[in-house]
Amino acid sequence: MKRRNHVNPTKPRGCRDDAQTRGGGGDDFRPISALPIQNLVDILSRLPFKTIFSCMCVCKKWKDLILDPEFAKLHHTRAPASLILRSRRHGRRRGPRRLCLLDLEASDICSPDAAVKFSPDFGFPSGNFEILNTCNGLICIRHFHSPNDVSITILNPLVGDSITLPLTKKKHRSYVSSWFGHSPETDEYKVIQFVQQPSRLMEAEIYTLGKGTWTSIHGGTLPPPVDLRCHDAFVDGCLHWIVNDPCISEFIYCLEIGRELFQPVPAPPHLGPDDKNRAEDMVLGVLAGRLYFFEYPLGDHFDIWVMKQYGVQDSWTKEFILRNPSTDLIWYRDLYRPLSLLRNGEILMAHKSKAMVSYNPEDRSFRFLKIYGIQNFEANPYVPSFLSPRNIVNGDNTSSSNIQSR
Repeated sequence: MKRRNHVNPTKPRGCRDDAQTRGGGGDDFRPISALPIQNLVDILSRLPFKTIFSCMCVCKKWKDLILDPEFAKLHHTRAPASLILRSRRHGRRRGPRRLCLLDLEASDICSPDAAVKFSPDFGFPSGNFEILNTCNGLICIRHFHSPNDVSITILNPLVGDSITLPLTKKKHRSYVSSWFGHSPETDEYKVIQFVQQPSRLMEAEIYTLGKGTWTSIHGGTLPPPVDLRCHDAFVDGCLHWIVNDPCISEFIYCLEIGRELFQPVPAPPHLGPDDKNRAEDMVLGVLAGRLYFFEYPLGDHFDIWVMKQYGVQDSWTKEFILRNPSTDLIWYRDLYRPLSLLRNGEILMAHKSKAMVSYNPEDRSFRFLKIYGIQNFEANPYVPSFLSPRNIVNGDNTSSSNIQSR
């Protein structure tokens, strides 16, 4: 019987394979490099991101393929929903804060396999900083160098690339909140800073990546949103927030970042003028790609409303009713904050902004989760991506860096 030569199916053309160089071999064995490029991209984009890391080490051809912006877009549509967890400092401890990625589609999100720790070498600054929000696998960070020296950095820890935005030319301004997002209509990434004004006039400064300039827009007497990083409600190219002003009849406003327009959004139909005095207890967010609304109650439960069809008031549906697990527990603002829907149908929530708990709507039970390797943390929704922030600035006046160059 003729002996078949061993062929390594993971070696693409251009990478050494000693078995192939010896000659021979049957027709049953074909290298993976023989696949059409579109088939290879399709296969790679379906792999777990940790496996893709290994594929980047096979050869330069595969690395360039994975770092291509078109591959990043395809992979991002198939990547699992995740969280970026950042440990909090407490007491007198001043050690480095830990960061890790938590795969929410893992069979057990509390297992070691579900968490991936990041070291500072992955592009995170070592000093005092806060994560504002994430978008398409990119993380927006505000870095506090000193009380009067603050910068905004966009980074992707998976590829080790980061860019730092130039400072606005308007000095000595304070900001209520900042945010980073992408407009699907214009395919532009923008950083938005809402200005703290002595008057009641709304002003926002916008930096469009790739254009390299700050611009300002005004929203009249509309009050600016507060603490967007805690309640990131971005749906259909619009950033949403609760309007805490009794002089404005609408409960929800949004900024359409593509056209840079402020406009009202219909609220759940059960809200009336008398509910305006409780606007501070109302929260917006996103579950399964849809806008949700809930308010912290005075009783033993709260309802989560979901807008099934964006912009249509009648599509608001009371989707979940969460019961207080203890008669001794007092519900207060930020006690629970929904983060994501898990594969088993449970609602994953941040608890007291420093831990996580899952709620089972079937038996109305709460389950506190102990995440492997990190405690006392804050969580931000995140979907892994191999998109480099340097690919979206097109040579504007941002400064960039890469961990490999350091």
